[in-house]
Amino acid sequence: MFTTIRKHQRWLMVLIAFLTIIAFAFLYNTTEMDRVGSNIVARIYGRDVMTVDIERAVRVYQLALALGQFDLVRDLAGQAQTEDEAANNFIWNLMVLQHEARQLGVEPGDAAVVERIKALPVFQTDGKFDPVKYSGFMQEQLAPRGFTERQLEDVIKDSLRLEGVKALVQAPAVLLPGEVEPALQRVAPVDLEVLRFDAAAVRGITVTDEELQKAFEEKKSTLQAPEKRSVRYVALVLTPGEKELPDKDRVAALQKLATATGDLTQALGEGASLSDTAQARGLEVRTSPLFGAGGATTGALADLDGEVVPAAAAVAFRLPAAPGNFEIIELAQDGYAIIEVAEVQAARPLTLEEASAGLRAGLIEQKRAVALQEAAAATLGKVREAMAKGDSFAAAVKAAEADTETMKGVSPFAEDLTPAQRRVAMAVMDQAVGTLGEFVPGPEGGFAAYVAARNEPGAEALAERRPKIEEGMRQGKEMLLFAQWLAAARETSGLQVLRPMM
Repeated sequence: MFTTIRKHQRWLMVLIAFLTIIAFAFLYNTTEMDRVGSNIVARIYGRDVMTVDIERAVRVYQLALALGQFDLVRDLAGQAQTEDEAANNFIWNLMVLQHEARQLGVEPGDAAVVERIKALPVFQTDGKFDPVKYSGFMQEQLAPRGFTERQLEDVIKDSLRLEGVKALVQAPAVLLPGEVEPALQRVAPVDLEVLRFDAAAVRGITVTDEELQKAFEEKKSTLQAPEKRSVRYVALVLTPGEKELPDKDRVAALQKLATATGDLTQALGEGASLSDTAQARGLEVRTSPLFGAGGATTGALADLDGEVVPAAAAVAFRLPAAPGNFEIIELAQDGYAIIEVAEVQAARPLTLEEASAGLRAGLIEQKRAVALQEAAAATLGKVREAMAKGDSFAAAVKAAEADTETMKGVSPFAEDLTPAQRRVAMAVMDQAVGTLGEFVPGPEGGFAAYVAARNEPGAEALAERRPKIEEGMRQGKEMLLFAQWLAAARETSGLQVLRPMM
């Protein structure tokens, strides 16, 4: 056999080389590889977005927050109501921003990026760039995420791109003559008489078994015991003694932990399991109890679980529940943990018995709100009827056997208002003097306000208030213009989300 191989050695080497070239051409053809398997999450601007792209983008989102780039996160997250929704919006809108910035010629140079990095508060001490803080950030924030200076610079570039694009898009946001005066009148101090309606006064509300069964049948498809997860984790944290060290020594200890975390993640990146790799290094592997998306568990959390579960809840439900998928989380200021999904308890429909307490409470609240609305309507109807006959507001209220609360000189932007008072002030901004407003439901019941007088602010107060109003109106126009531009740009991006990414 060896004689045959030696005899045909030359052409065998040629064949092996040829096959090697073909293999490398296939393996490194990213256009084809992007379409292999089920890792395609979406398509945007005609290209595929893979799971690995999403995982990297989530880390960029977290890095932007760590760098204090809140404008970037806020403007690209849009009107999100949850962290998952904010991260979703951020990922797609960032891709749109990067593409559109190139089209508009908004590309920040290296010098601008360097200057912005030096000016970041997170890297400064006494108003000056601090190389020690920069180095510490690299070790504590970048290395555990598998990032380098390149990703930091990319986030800052995105912030500068956002500023450049907004400068172009928001240029038409100007105030027209006569726009400010009506706004000043709307926030002028007012004297009010407020009728309060207390929800606690509505008593005797009951729910029958038939009503409960009907509500269950109507909402059965939405009544779910939510998905729960547990994580397997390795925590690298300061010892009790290290936590008491002076700041400089404590930072040095944290840097060692960050380095150890980075070394462990590098080993995991090579396909090793978390348990095997950690145990080979003498590190303890733990498993948390099951928890919900908000971090809630059925019992109290003890020891490290109490630190890991709240920090892991924000990312664990975005992690694919398969080997090789892990995430790094920061444990307050005490260290890091590497987590992977250990168990998934799928969502399931609730039984009537399980759902009855929540359904009953919901039905009682609905009935209480209706009863309160009817009681308020009856009282306000009597007051209005008496006023229509010529009675004063005070006489009409007395005839209706109601009480009022007097509020003098109330402005919606006054800093000393309670939340309840501010809701009243906001409700009467467009209400005419001498009129009684409609019932406004609130956390503890509701109210209706009568505007007794609208006061003209003094020249000094007017001069102080005008710049704030003008700035607020200008910012509102700018935010609207950018939101409209971003929505239109995203619409033309051809974004197709093929499967849930979180």
